[in-house]
Amino acid sequence: MGSNNKENISEVSGNFTNSEDGFDTWTFDASLADLTVEGDFDLDTNLDGVGGPEASDGYTFTALNTSAYGSLSYNTTTGKFTFTIDKAAVIASGSDQVISFTVTGYSGNKSDPDKVQINIAICVQRGTLIKTAHGEVAVEELEPGDQVLTLDSGYQPIRWIGSRKLGRSDLDHAPALRPIRIGKGALGPDSPVRDLIVSPQHRVLLSGWKAELYFGAPEILVPAKSLVNDIDIRVARDIDDVEYFHVLFDRHEIMMTNGAPTESFFPGDYVLDELNTAVLDELTAIFPDLLANPAGFGYSARPSVRPSEAVVLRSRLLH
Repeated sequence: MGSNNKENISEVSGNFTNSEDGFDTWTFDASLADLTVEGDFDLDTNLDGVGGPEASDGYTFTALNTSAYGSLSYNTTTGKFTFTIDKAAVIASGSDQVISFTVTGYSGNKSDPDKVQINIAICVQRGTLIKTAHGEVAVEELEPGDQVLTLDSGYQPIRWIGSRKLGRSDLDHAPALRPIRIGKGALGPDSPVRDLIVSPQHRVLLSGWKAELYFGAPEILVPAKSLVNDIDIRVARDIDDVEYFHVLFDRHEIMMTNGAPTESFFPGDYVLDELNTAVLDELTAIFPDLLANPAGFGYSARPSVRPSEAVVLRSRLLH
């Protein structure tokens, strides 16, 4: 590796991915749950990609390929660097971002330039923005009592919020749980305003002539998985781990997520069966009669379309 067989620097964490255009490339994957990405370059005297002592004459760092999504700080003596993610800017961009820069190590008349690439994934749904009385707030920052804008009831307080994490092994063993990516504008003009990541069963609100013609209702709720068209709504196979959030109100509501109307948590029988004991205990403490009579929570906010019926809504949906 490297541009000089007798001199080589390596990033000590070993995130090596490829060598091309005269550069060794070291790749870091980050999500919106991360605040910083850190690395450290050393002189690789054994050419084994592990690193060792410092380059005797230090290191230089180039500017970022873009400064729009964070800032870089570094130490030219130790080769250590920190990239601080601008979470709000990445969310506002509506898409994944790739940040890169070059670091060069020097020893006498020898030098070795390497490249660092940082992949920031907005597709991790922790970045989903919910419209509240205080503006748009990332779902992971919401708390019980926060006032969220709903389509039918105005601002309503959150009664409970929970989440479920699924790692790579979970998704590999149960691919039906892979998230759905709803592209910007896929549900209508500016709906959503940026890509929206939801669970396959999460229902989105649709309206238009197809809803009226096929289902006799001006607005319907449709599971996201039923709308996959491989055009602007796809299975997010590039995501290795997800965290699905559940926001519960006193009744089933429609809330704005990344600018698109989607449902709040609806504790029907089939949903309660999937929750673990600790979560069920917590929900029962808030809604004492829920387990005894899940139907007592109330009706769905809109008529719901079964997946088998939703095939007529695919392609470019209702607009």
